Formats: sequence, structure tokens, C-alpha cells
Amino acid sequence: MLFDLSNNQPIDVPEWAEQELRNEFPYFFNEKRPVVLRVSDRYKLKTYKVPTNNPDSEPILMIQAPGASSIKTSANFYDKETESEYTLMYTSVAPTVINGNYNYQGARLRIADGFTIQPHQKDLLFYIHYMCPIVDGNHSLHKSHNVRYEYEKKDIEAKSKISMAKAARELENLIYFDTDYKTILKAIDGLGMAPLHTEDETRVMLHDAIKNGSDTFKKNAFEILNSAKPVQTKSAEGETIHELVNRLLSENFIKNEDGLWYIRDRRGDGTKWLKAPFFESTQTGSEAAFALIDHLKVNEELLGKLRKL
Repeated sequence: MLFDLSNNQPIDVPEWAEQELRNEFPYFFNEKRPVVLRVSDRYKLKTYKVPTNNPDSEPILMIQAPGASSIKTSANFYDKETESEYTLMYTSVAPTVINGNYNYQGARLRIADGFTIQPHQKDLLFYIHYMCPIVDGNHSLHKSHNVRYEYEKKDIEAKSKISMAKAARELENLIYFDTDYKTILKAIDGLGMAPLHTEDETRVMLHDAIKNGSDTFKKNAFEILNSAKPVQTKSAEGETIHELVNRLLSENFIKNEDGLWYIRDRRGDGTKWLKAPFFESTQTGSEAAFALIDHLKVNEELLGKLRKL
């Protein structure tokens, strides 16, 4: 139950807050599954112990959750709808009234690893999410430096694992089976690599390079693989790729830093650069420019972006 301590009257969870909770915890409302809190890894106790039945063996790392935390169940709450702040109390037992004085039992809540909020405890979930400052991702007014609990999100972890497995399978299918060898060689060349002795070796090399490469490398690789049209080495105005790169460098639209190429950020005063590189190569100096030129010959998408600068 929730009580407004300004008048000691029970209140419902605000509608806007319940909608946010429904968006954040759909499994709690739709599937009637509990919300579980876990101690964050950095607060877990790590000790090395030697098995008593084998004292000569190597110590084993033991990871344990610390003891429970005790925290007040009353806190200030800001209602976005009414734009007002007031003090609420969460309690599982209605207060007793003696001579006009309200006495609340259970003014503190003990939270430990595995703390569970059951589907019928919507008020408790509201307290944890909007008033309890020691839970990661909470919306309480007064933040705590002792944020030691987090929501257990097995469903998100499961979806992430499946998504990663799906992406890995899609990459294997793309490189090993679905892309013709001519395009594979085109990507190899555009990424500054050299083919190996056999087609199978080359495909595996490209797959592993994409799998383990940086975000920029992956982006460049997919731009080439997804490009089906031949690239024009000259624009309609007759500017070659070599001339384009030289012009953009001289006009300070692009720059090279140890093989990492950046585009100038046109926002602000024009003196800053976009943080993410648009191309990377192992070459440096003038060789890096030639690597970019060779890459643009097979990456139509990126070439089109640079021609618009």
C-alpha cells in the first residue's frame, strides 16, 4: 500500500507511472512473472578458499552476495502530472491510529540478493522504481552513491544471446554461401587485404576479419558486400576518386590520423570532427590516402557520401 504522509491517505500508483512500469516490465504485468533484484557484480564478495577435504589444492575463488540492506520505505516523490512533490510511504500493513496519531509498521525494508516482487505487488514495484535510491535505473529524487542492486533481466539476456547467434549465422551464410567469389575478392581488395591460396581460405579469412574487426571495418565491409553496382571512377563533372580525396583533404573536409579517416563536423564553428572514423586502414601517411582511394573504387555507398561533402 502507498500512503501520502501529508494527509495519511492511501493513494493509487499514478497512471503515468503505471504506464511507464508496464513499458519497462511487460513480463510483470502481461505474463505475471515476478521482478527480481540482484546484487551488482562490483558489490559481490570475492574470497579465495581452500577445500577442507583437500588442503594442498589450489585456492578456489568464491563469489558471494553480501548481506541484506535496510532502507526507509518513505521518500519524496515528484508527480510529473501534477508537477508537485510530496512524501509517500510504502507499507504492507495499514497504519494504526491512536488518539489521532498514525503509526506505520515496517518503516524500513530489507533488500537482499534475490529480492522478489510478485505480480500482485504493484505498489512495491512502484516504490522500488521511483523511491528506492539503491536500485540501478531507479527514478528516485534523491540519488545514492550506494547503488548496489539491479533488475534481473533474464529475458533480455536470452534475447541478446539469440540475437548474437542469429547475427553470427547470417554472417556465415553471407560470406560462406550467399556471396559470389567475385564480390568476396572485391571486398578483400577494398579492405586492403590480399586473397589467400584458395577460395575457401579467402572466405574464412574475410569472415574472421569482419567478425573480429572494429565497427568501422565492419561498416566498410558490409557497404562493399551490399553494393551491387559498379563504381564510377569519375563523377559527372569529371572528378576522379583520386582528385576527390585530394580536394577533400585540401579543403579540410576529411583528415587522416594514423590510418583512421574522419569527416569534419559541420555543426558549430566547423573546427570539430565526427568522433567515429568513416574508414580505417593499416597504412599511414600518403599510403593511407592510396588505401582510401582503392577502397572507394569498390564502396559506392561511401563514395556517394563523400561526393556530397
